[in-house]
Amino acid sequence: MENYKSDYYNPETFEKSEIETKIPSDLVTGVQQSLDKIEGYRVTPVFINPENLSVVFGVMDKSSKLKYKVLIIPND
Repeated sequence: MENYKSDYYNPETFEKSEIETKIPSDLVTGVQQSLDKIEGYRVTPVFINPENLSVVFGVMDKSSKLKYKVLIIPND
């Protein structure tokens, strides 16, 4: 299985690089697709926390307020 990867922009230099998590891509994709199917909510783009390589989704309601965070954190 391939691990989930995403572009990362350094907040100080704005240099672009690729960041890789220890989380399988199919798990991230499956969770995102499942969340997208729930009526009345929208899912934000996936964010990778560079400090612990966790994957974060935001879930917003119809008024575009962030209501929930869904985290996938590797168990090292």
